[in-house]
Amino acid sequence: MVRIIGRGAYGEIWLAKSETGMWRAVKIVDRRTFESEKAFQREFEGMAAFEPFSREDPGFVDILQVGRDKEDHFFYYVMELADDHLGGERIDPVRYVPKTLKSELSRRSRLLADECITIGMSLTSALAALHRQGLVHRDIKPANIIFVAGVPKIADIGLVAAHGQDSFVGTEGYVPPEGPGSVQADVYSLGKVLYELAMGKDRFDFPAVNTRLDDLPDKTCLLQLNDVLLRACAGDAADRYPTATSMHEDLLRVRDGRPLRRVWAIPWKSVAAGLLILALAVGTVYWGLLRRGRGEVVIETDPPGAMVIFSESMRRSPARFDRVKRGEQRARVVLPGYEPVDVSFSIEPNALVRPPRVKLLRNLGGAQIASMPEGATFELRDGDAVVKSGRTPATLPDLPTGQYLLVLKRDGREESQTIQVSRGEVTETTVEFGTGQVKVTSQPPGAEILLDGQPAGTAPLALNVAEGPHEIVASYKQWPAIQRTIVAHRGKPVEAPFEFITGSVKITSAPGGASVFEGDRELGLTPLPIRGLEPGEVSYELRLAGYKPITVTGTVKPGEQTFLAQRFVQRLGPQRGAPWENSLGMKFVPVGDVLVGVWPVRVRDYDAFCSARGRARSIPDFPQDPTHPVVKVNWSDAADFCEWLTRTEVDAGQLEEGQRYRLPMDLEWSTGVGLIDEGGDTPEKRDGKVSDFPWGKAWPPPEGAGNFADATRRGGKATITGFHDGYPQTSPVEAFGVNKLGLADMSGNVWQWCQDSYKGGAHARDWGVLRGGSWGTAGQDELRSSYRNVVDRSERDVIFGFRCVLVPEAAR
Repeated sequence: MVRIIGRGAYGEIWLAKSETGMWRAVKIVDRRTFESEKAFQREFEGMAAFEPFSREDPGFVDILQVGRDKEDHFFYYVMELADDHLGGERIDPVRYVPKTLKSELSRRSRLLADECITIGMSLTSALAALHRQGLVHRDIKPANIIFVAGVPKIADIGLVAAHGQDSFVGTEGYVPPEGPGSVQADVYSLGKVLYELAMGKDRFDFPAVNTRLDDLPDKTCLLQLNDVLLRACAGDAADRYPTATSMHEDLLRVRDGRPLRRVWAIPWKSVAAGLLILALAVGTVYWGLLRRGRGEVVIETDPPGAMVIFSESMRRSPARFDRVKRGEQRARVVLPGYEPVDVSFSIEPNALVRPPRVKLLRNLGGAQIASMPEGATFELRDGDAVVKSGRTPATLPDLPTGQYLLVLKRDGREESQTIQVSRGEVTETTVEFGTGQVKVTSQPPGAEILLDGQPAGTAPLALNVAEGPHEIVASYKQWPAIQRTIVAHRGKPVEAPFEFITGSVKITSAPGGASVFEGDRELGLTPLPIRGLEPGEVSYELRLAGYKPITVTGTVKPGEQTFLAQRFVQRLGPQRGAPWENSLGMKFVPVGDVLVGVWPVRVRDYDAFCSARGRARSIPDFPQDPTHPVVKVNWSDAADFCEWLTRTEVDAGQLEEGQRYRLPMDLEWSTGVGLIDEGGDTPEKRDGKVSDFPWGKAWPPPEGAGNFADATRRGGKATITGFHDGYPQTSPVEAFGVNKLGLADMSGNVWQWCQDSYKGGAHARDWGVLRGGSWGTAGQDELRSSYRNVVDRSERDVIFGFRCVLVPEAAR
């Protein structure tokens, strides 16, 4: 148990950590908070009934464990923990605050209509499931809706009870006139919650709509949702949704843009009246017997009509309660807009008690009144009565809630406006007395304007100000602020223009003709002037073929030109578009944006790698000399070789950081073999789309086309009839010459690994791609240029090899 994070009607909620390190919430329900053992037992039974059900419905917080202490002083239950209101699922035990709908409302003021509909559908679904179990919640409110992993869930499950139990729990404003404890009471409470979310107003303001309704982007949907809320929160239960399911169905219609169902009126009031007459007739027979030994109490309030809550009943004042047990009793009086009051009284047998009329006090708020300029006199009026008066600025605490008229006077002028004081809030109001107008402009537009030290808005704007001198300050992005003094005159507009002058840079390089880049955007070639720049630091990259990229930086000043110049250092390593020979004697030629190895990696090249890394090369069952292509390498072996060769030559200064060796991409291989456009965005979609061979359309291959499975191959394996290349297994690289791009062994000798996978991407578990055929290939389809050999990347074979690609441009 770490610390208390909340207190409810019947106990405390603790932040706790399990033996396995999981964060949980634990609620302890104290026996002393209940009037009787029966009530305490009833709450425990409600929890016992709800506990297995909670984990079956996603709309309720999961109850993970329930227990009681040996002396029966309390019971407890362990729940999943709500998200942190700032950190989400990341829990800091010191700063943790649960994320609830209440905390979301305080942060966002209101939610969009479609968000409210989604939340409403989730919660009505959860309530419907609860009601099907014969249970009700009794205290649906924003603070009791928590977020777990971003999903809204109904919490404070300790208030769940069997349907029909009428003990009064709940929160003022969310409880319907008939009281809590029923399915329709839960529907009413949820309607008030959705009203606060959607309209951004207090529940006591219902059914008023948002004052900025016409400006809201979700106005149309909000009005449709409001029709659902009006029915859900109907004061007469007969006019309300009968079930959470029926409310869920109407929310679904609003979400889908369908009209709401038509509600057929049933004269429930007439039916209820008839039943009431019958009940009174029957009840009269027993009344005399039942009241023997008990008393009565009548509680009146000023104003009348307040809800009086006594024992397990709730009635409007003047409220009469009979059959009251003798002794000291207490009732509670609540009325929207007024502070709740507890009333104590003593009952004698067969006596009628009338406690003094309860004077209800209005809820209190506050107001903060200001004027521009300061020093105006004011009166705060409630009807014809002056409640407060003084001079601005003024703070007025402890004002009864409601609407007031504020009247301010200054320099012979009078301004008035209405203000609304809300419970527990301070209403801020500022009234301007303008006698002259100042038109403020800026070039460029958008400067932030201060008038006499106070924010006035963004230029262009027109300001109404008092006569006399005023100081105006304009600020725009990185420019120094500009200050100006103007004199306002009654009826004569004054113009206050501000101009923020740009700067420029001139970029040059040696040699000239370099490309100038700002990020990924190319601006032009050096020497390059750039005008219209904002003040502040600037940075550009200069690129020139054959030289290392350089960066020029400087500071732009308003109305000035900044000179930026740099000399290039010639690049000695590989360059885009130029042939290259590396430290192992491997030759590369340009193909597109990369340099492709002229031949597959040789035995002697791979032996250098194995020696440096201390690993053994897999030897085939036939002889090879150092100029033959290495075989029995899988995809990872080939990738490791490229990584080792990159690191070795970067460390030796032969490559720059960012230049690297890798396997060819499938499309780069296709370019190297002469395939321009196969279509498809993965090797799988390009596989076999072109029927040509690297040497043309003829079959069998012409003499000298490559090293394939010919008559010299031993062991009775398949061969190409009538074809002879003179090699039973591998041949020296470049033994059959090069193609038009200068690449050897693009067909035959060894299959060669590609970088990407058959289905696209570089997922290590996906199938690998081999291209080009080998000394053991006799199949006509396998030797076509667009054929892909698909194998597991971990496989090694005497027909598998690879070639390298060099990426000459350093990563930026």
